[in-house]
Amino acid sequence: MVGRVVAITDAVAAASGAMSLAALTRETGLPKATVRRIAKDLVRHNVLEFDPRGYRLGTRLAYYGFRAVIEEGLSVVAPPHLRDLSLRTHGEVSWCGEFFQGEVVFRQLVFGHEYREAVKESVWPTNSRLGASIALTAAGRLQTAFDAELSERIIRTGCEPLTRHSATSPRELRLLIEQARATGLAYEREQVSPGWSCVAAAILDADEQPVGVIGITGRSSAAAQRSTQRALIAAADAIGREMRSITPVPAIPTPSGHPPARP
Repeated sequence: MVGRVVAITDAVAAASGAMSLAALTRETGLPKATVRRIAKDLVRHNVLEFDPRGYRLGTRLAYYGFRAVIEEGLSVVAPPHLRDLSLRTHGEVSWCGEFFQGEVVFRQLVFGHEYREAVKESVWPTNSRLGASIALTAAGRLQTAFDAELSERIIRTGCEPLTRHSATSPRELRLLIEQARATGLAYEREQVSPGWSCVAAAILDADEQPVGVIGITGRSSAAAQRSTQRALIAAADAIGREMRSITPVPAIPTPSGHPPARP
């Protein structure tokens, strides 16, 4: 079954325009009834689209392609900025990641020798592990700030403290989340782990929506310094501009989930 799905998708992808059922059957060598059944299922899942002229690639594949370009873009664009930030902060941990399916997926790390063991032993915070307390992290707060439903839920219920410095009341969380939304910057000191601080800035796409985050984590006070935060914002802006120059514009939408047209 998987081979047939791939064969049909590849045939549609290779066509210069919409592909009729007859042409798709001829190209794949599969029985017409099999092609019709699989193609209808692929349309239902937005892998293919159908109109009177035939089948073409759907928004789900376009979306995954866009996400792959975003990931590759971060891998190519971010490292020079991360190295510069690490040097500016005398070896603090500079990192970047993308926002994807409710999580921050970390992509790149640059750090000085003194953090080698700490990085090896660390477990990066995730929504699935921390729940509402993800808003205490700098990256998680930025992600929360740009998700109206999530932010209101966390503000309404509060969250469990991670350290004695954690801001957990609805009032405190609302202030922190609103600041992050307004500035695109989030800072925390010992709210997640004793002795550690972190500052993060959102990386925005052409529509001013967050696609990723860049940050600095360490044991020193470097993250709290205004010069560090200005440099971080400048790096986030530069990465956003560079990524927009190598990614499709406008951004490909996520699959809509609307019922497809009937083949």
